[in-house]
Amino acid sequence: MPYIHIYGTNIVYDRWGEGPLRVLLARRAADWDGCGWPDGYEYIAIDLPGYGRSQGAEGLQDDELAEYVLGMLVMMHATEAEIYAHPNAAGVGEYLSERVGVPVQVLADCSPPD
Repeated sequence: MPYIHIYGTNIVYDRWGEGPLRVLLARRAADWDGCGWPDGYEYIAIDLPGYGRSQGAEGLQDDELAEYVLGMLVMMHATEAEIYAHPNAAGVGEYLSERVGVPVQVLADCSPPD
């Protein structure tokens, strides 16, 4: 179970595949299970703080969650990755896009974009 330590919190993530990096943002990494993402990419799916296997207080606001994601992207050298947000993390994705300038595609469901 890989994790990265950010702001005093262990953030757990799943990593699989080979190829260009795609980061999948959802409350829990397991929210992407069975969504049919194609081979040919490396994926990182994050358990946000307070969700899934990650430590942290529950009920953090989207901007607070986005700070953890941003820290993780920097520490993993993943700032150039394609980033996709699950509907349950749309607010986090929108915050990263609008306020921080990190491009995130918010999806209508967990299916890969066309």
